[in-house]
Amino acid sequence: MPSTRSQTQATINFPRRKQPRTPGKAPGGCGDAPSNPPGVTLLPLSPREKVLPLSPRKRLGDDNLCNVPHSLPCSPTKQSKKENELPSASCQGRRLFFTEQPTTESPGKRNDLVLSPLRKRQETPGGSERSRLNKKPVCIQLFKQEGTCYQQAKSVLHTGVPDRLHAREKETDALWRFLKEHVCEEKPGSLYISGAPGTGKTACLSRILQDFKSELMGSKTIVLNCMSLSSSQAVFPAIAEQMGLQGASNVARRDLVRKLEKQLTAEGTPMTMLVLDEMDQLDSRGQDVLYTVFEWPWLTGSRLVLIGVANTLDLTDRILTRLQARPKCKPQLLNFPPYTKEQITSILQERLRQVSGSEVLDSAAVQFCARKVSAVSGDARKALDVCRRAIEIVELDLRSQTVLKPLPGFPRRVGLPHISRVISDVYGDRMALGGDKASDSFPLQQKILVCSLLLLARQLKAKEVTLGKLHEAYSRVCRRQQMAAIAQSECLSLAALLESRGILGLKKAKEARLTKVSLKIEEKDVEHALKDGVLVGNILAGGLH
Repeated sequence: MPSTRSQTQATINFPRRKQPRTPGKAPGGCGDAPSNPPGVTLLPLSPREKVLPLSPRKRLGDDNLCNVPHSLPCSPTKQSKKENELPSASCQGRRLFFTEQPTTESPGKRNDLVLSPLRKRQETPGGSERSRLNKKPVCIQLFKQEGTCYQQAKSVLHTGVPDRLHAREKETDALWRFLKEHVCEEKPGSLYISGAPGTGKTACLSRILQDFKSELMGSKTIVLNCMSLSSSQAVFPAIAEQMGLQGASNVARRDLVRKLEKQLTAEGTPMTMLVLDEMDQLDSRGQDVLYTVFEWPWLTGSRLVLIGVANTLDLTDRILTRLQARPKCKPQLLNFPPYTKEQITSILQERLRQVSGSEVLDSAAVQFCARKVSAVSGDARKALDVCRRAIEIVELDLRSQTVLKPLPGFPRRVGLPHISRVISDVYGDRMALGGDKASDSFPLQQKILVCSLLLLARQLKAKEVTLGKLHEAYSRVCRRQQMAAIAQSECLSLAALLESRGILGLKKAKEARLTKVSLKIEEKDVEHALKDGVLVGNILAGGLH
């Protein structure tokens, strides 16, 4: 290919390596410097003037600042990959531990604990390897904040399963005797536990299953909460899954029941203890589910012990009437009565004794809370919730006054006004409740609820109404009587208590407002059952308008 470059054009030959220029020498003093090409005139540089090429690629030697062998003062040295790694979790690394007491080191010393490996290497060049090996492992202390007495009190007033259940010694002994007789001695049987909400049914059973776990080691325990089931028929696939039967959800109901019965009557299998909490949720048309479950322990060669837990007091007598004709299939009954004022007081005082320091709740406040809760429902969980919310009120008030100061060591006590405020929010104002009423009497709120149900059933001409509509009717009656109405959740608790006494019937649903409520006594017997003809006549005469 012919060259297109002009023959007369000058060519500049750049040297491949340029020696550093010293100020003392003339530009042409170097013997091996190349001669000037033709047509190019090089101007001499003054000793003080130094011109660098525009491109760093053309700078060589000391002229190229990118090739400086030593590090600049403002830039850290480049470390290897090993040096850039985080400290390993070996014995020379850092350890985390908690301490209750603050350290006495100065801020300067504390800063030395968090020096990066880069800074350590810059400060200890050369023989730093030996000092690093001899140095003690660095420990970072994380201080745990001490909780106030309010926080301790709220933690002990929990509604979980306690280590010891007070005022339930009789029921605990009866439950353990049943388990010992049937599970330990491999004798099939059934037990039905009833009682109002918050009376310790599930807590007592859970406590026994934990305490006597070693004695029940040879049996298989299955615990199901029927509230979590989509329908009453779903109890059979749930039991089959717990027993290890594969593909239970794809099997027809009759075939699945036969498989379960075959598994429960097989020889050589361990005893199975089936616990069905909220058993009244298995209510169905014809009660075929409940009948099937209660008949399992009495099959030939059965290895099943059944324990049912529900709020309804007379479930086996009123709903499962066919069991009366077969006395052998009728389960044993164990009722948990509502807590009394003395029992609730004992529970609260025993919990509060676990709080170190001075008293958080005044004794008069504890007595007042126990009296009010026992008169309404006898629910121990409700009493614990009331005390915990009263403590939160005092704690928030005190914190709003001491935003930038720690809480005092001897705080303000929770008094009767705080408990009264919480009870007023929960149960309504100006309740005509007394702590010394007879055990067969009904509190005022329960009487109003029963009368509201009677009025609503007359208006709708229906035997069952939803809890949402019942609460609306109850609220209208309370406004006409110039009383504060309780919330819908508390209305469900009152209805459950009335169910345990055989006045109302409940069919629970996933949502509380859709729960079906019905009257289980005749209208003419309402006045006699409530023992308050004046109030019942006044409410029924006023109607719902």
